[in-house]
Amino acid sequence: MVKSVISPARAAASTPSLAVLIPCLNEAPAIAGVVEEYRRLLPEARIVVIDNASEDGTAAAALAAGAEVIPAPTRGKARAILAAFEYVNEDLVLMVDGDGSYPAEGALLLLAAHTASGSDFVSGIRTPGLGVEDGGLPGDAGVFRPLHQLGTRTFETFLWWSFNYRTRDLFSGLRLMTRKFYKNVPILSRGFELEIELTIQAVDKGFSLHEVPVPFRSRAHGTASKLDTYRDGLRILRALFVLLRDYRPLFFFTRIATGFLALGLLAGFLPVYEYFQTSLVGRFPLAILAASLVSLSVLTALAGLLMEGNLRHHRESYQVKLRNFTPPAPRPAPARQSEHE
Repeated sequence: MVKSVISPARAAASTPSLAVLIPCLNEAPAIAGVVEEYRRLLPEARIVVIDNASEDGTAAAALAAGAEVIPAPTRGKARAILAAFEYVNEDLVLMVDGDGSYPAEGALLLLAAHTASGSDFVSGIRTPGLGVEDGGLPGDAGVFRPLHQLGTRTFETFLWWSFNYRTRDLFSGLRLMTRKFYKNVPILSRGFELEIELTIQAVDKGFSLHEVPVPFRSRAHGTASKLDTYRDGLRILRALFVLLRDYRPLFFFTRIATGFLALGLLAGFLPVYEYFQTSLVGRFPLAILAASLVSLSVLTALAGLLMEGNLRHHRESYQVKLRNFTPPAPRPAPARQSEHE
């Protein structure tokens, strides 16, 4: 029996390159620790901090810790990640928050899940206390705010109902993506709508998805959440409806058409009933309203049909483009600046 032998050079060449992307807005108390932790467990990875117009020295702290720093002057997490996607060209990118709430052990779990499944998009399911029995980092049982949990479950249910995809953690900040995914998926959101947009893009465009539990802990001392419960909740809800309209137009418009039809039938019940009783048409305003609502229902359904047909054409073109995707030439990493510069 002849055993196959793989040379060390070939084995090294087959190891996918990795960039760790850390979008930051005023995370100076935590960013050095995050960079050092991920560099320790992922020594071959590029650590790229995206400074999203911080005002507290985040960029200087990241540089001093040995990270590459790129600017994203227009605030918004989605805009920061978009700038990073244009900057890197590694085989895999890992997106992680800069507040210290995601231990680097979670990145190893995502990489292992990608190796085993070959998925294009791997998400971490935040699990406080995971790994404590094995000597891991202790979690904080109160790390999730009740109102945020309620909102998350509501959005997850809406996603399952509208896109037929069930996720266990829609807003996880720890995501692993292949180059085929992050170089071919548009990002049109601005802020915390990013996670839901990436998930819906992956579902709509047929990329393979996988989820795996990862450790999660309280954010580093001295940092504050940038998420506004009500303002960002409304933005996420709006983004979800816009994505539903754009990527499930038939589903979206037929539901609206059904509502118009139900109101039209309700408004037209009395005029029709009286007509059969008296052979006369009374209640002209109500009859006109009913006819208008039914007509609006038909027009709305037709709009959904037209948009669905147009969307099919775009999906076919996208699939052909994706099949012929050729990665751009690698961009050399800039030399790291010393902390004295």
